[in-house]
Amino acid sequence: MSRKRSAVNHEVMHEINRGIVLSSLRRRPAQTRAKLANRTGLTRSAISYITDKLIQNDIVHEVGFEESTGGRRGILLELNPDGASAIALKINASAVQCALTNLLGEVLWYDLVALDTTEVDYVLDICEGLINCAFEKNRERRSVVGIGVVVTGVIGADGRVVYSKYMNWKDVDLRACWERKFGVKVSVDNEVNGATVGENHYGSAIQDRNFIYIEIGHGLGGGIVIDGQLYRGSRGFSGEIGFMTILCDSGNGNLSAKSWQSLVSISSYMNIARRRILDGADSKLDSQSLTLKRLIDALRCGDDVALYGMREMCKYLGIGIANLVNSFDITVFIIGGELGKEFSAFLPHLHDEIDRYTVVMPPHGIDLRISKLTPDPALMGAVAQVFDDTLREPALSVGP
Repeated sequence: MSRKRSAVNHEVMHEINRGIVLSSLRRRPAQTRAKLANRTGLTRSAISYITDKLIQNDIVHEVGFEESTGGRRGILLELNPDGASAIALKINASAVQCALTNLLGEVLWYDLVALDTTEVDYVLDICEGLINCAFEKNRERRSVVGIGVVVTGVIGADGRVVYSKYMNWKDVDLRACWERKFGVKVSVDNEVNGATVGENHYGSAIQDRNFIYIEIGHGLGGGIVIDGQLYRGSRGFSGEIGFMTILCDSGNGNLSAKSWQSLVSISSYMNIARRRILDGADSKLDSQSLTLKRLIDALRCGDDVALYGMREMCKYLGIGIANLVNSFDITVFIIGGELGKEFSAFLPHLHDEIDRYTVVMPPHGIDLRISKLTPDPALMGAVAQVFDDTLREPALSVGP
């Protein structure tokens, strides 16, 4: 009986040590076996055994020798980009995006299918068609180790879409269904959480251990990273910062309480523009035929109505960010989303508003960044989740 338990423990410990080595190589490419031993605390014999197995499986490869320091030069090891592949899927009310990447997150294939309905079966058929296409594109490469999915909405721990307002979905099973269908592990997360992880792994926050990602689109949501970890809250529903209450002037000196996303979002921008046009502002835009694309095009051409709307939203975006600074003492903010990227030209206005409402301004100020991660931050976050599940250090859970 004791021998059986010992064998199980040995297997679990090997998986833990393997994860430690892979995590170290992911964080610091081009390490020798000696440096891996020093950084991980594992013995040289354990490192040699693990890395030899990883090399045999093409997950790790040798990439040359370290610079000479007078002694024998060590062989450098790195993750092999072609050692594994991942499929990522992003689903929201406007489109389904799908990507195939290698082990380093480099995109090998990408496609986007616009949606004219969010009916569940219709969307899932599109998703499965894209996944099958990704498998076909990967046919000559190493195996797909998982599928990462990000969806607009509230996601349960079991991989179900509990509720999605903009998709009009309730209790839609994705993980169990697709794991049976495709035979690989499937991870499912909220779109904004995905974008936050994507920025941390591949985007503007690779070196940051504390930051908040703010996505501005049809709604407003956020992801909070504290000490290098995505903060999920006690039920996994953290980041619903768009429901933060903000007092605003409703006219005639009266104050009213509104949610942050009702003041900073695509619908808010459109409503401000329509009111401005109806008030007789000088603009080529027409309130009856106004679309977001036309409004953004006008903004980039310097239209007064479009500019006015962005400056108005800067007021409330600044108040909300100041509240987050005051609450979390975090100074790095990444702004993304369909509308969020348009704030790039308005960062000075945004800084002014944040300064006005921050209790104590940090010595180096607030670091505002506009997301530039392509093809999509949330999609790349889904990629990161797949490889996190593969490369991270597994939890020790042996039991009696």
